[in-house]
Amino acid sequence: MTNLQQIKQVSAELYLNLDSPQSVRQQLQRINQAQSKLNHFKQEVNSKLQEMKQPETSFGLDEVAAIGLHIFGEHHLANHVTRQGNRAERQDRQQQQKARQPQIKMRELIDNYIFEGDRLKTMANNYLQEHS
Repeated sequence: MTNLQQIKQVSAELYLNLDSPQSVRQQLQRINQAQSKLNHFKQEVNSKLQEMKQPETSFGLDEVAAIGLHIFGEHHLANHVTRQGNRAERQDRQQQQKARQPQIKMRELIDNYIFEGDRLKTMANNYLQEHS
């Protein structure tokens, strides 16, 4: 699994010195390789987020109990059971969102580095057009 240290090591390869066309071409290749690695890391993070994604909620026991209570005329108690079930589902969603947050931040960091690589490639291509 991708970790922050690996991302930072690859992102350290995202720099550009506009000294000579030959050097810039080599740096452009290095930047492309770094972006390729970053895209691979992003795929890993996205698959991890997909694994963490909660399956659709199914018909739970609290809904079954509430329906049964409604049938027998215990509407107040049925509403209470439904509220408790809704509260538990909300708490589960919040906990899952908190668990996903580090992966989401890592994906945003990778996206920022990929964007930086694109910016450097644009600068390099402009330099090569001017000096060829």
